[in-house]
Amino acid sequence: MEHTHEHDHHITGPKTYLAVIGALLVLTIITVWVAQFDFGAANTVVALLVASFKGALVALYFMHLRHDKFNAVIFVGGLLFLGVFLIFSLFDISTRQTVLPSNLKEPVQAFPGAPLGKPVQPSTGMPKGQAPSMPQ
Repeated sequence: MEHTHEHDHHITGPKTYLAVIGALLVLTIITVWVAQFDFGAANTVVALLVASFKGALVALYFMHLRHDKFNAVIFVGGLLFLGVFLIFSLFDISTRQTVLPSNLKEPVQAFPGAPLGKPVQPSTGMPKGQAPSMPQ
């Protein structure tokens, strides 16, 4: 019995790999160049866009996902879930109030739970002259 398997063996030539490496180097230069500018709230978005292009090139050519449809679908699904998690995190961070000392209603204590105005022992966090109580 003869088994015939027809597989598409894709051979990527050295010219393609050199072009991809060149594109990655150019994108790395763009990454360094873009990092010198302040885009305000869009800093993260710009950095993620450049990194996404570089990651896509690596995944498509060096991980050979360009020719493997099943693993490519799983990889893209993972990226979509990562994007959803990042978006929810960015939404959460954007709704938080900035905490500055001028925004605080009560004075900041040296150690949490320390009474105000009394010096605190750094080793125990208790007011000076008071020993920590032992549990019975």
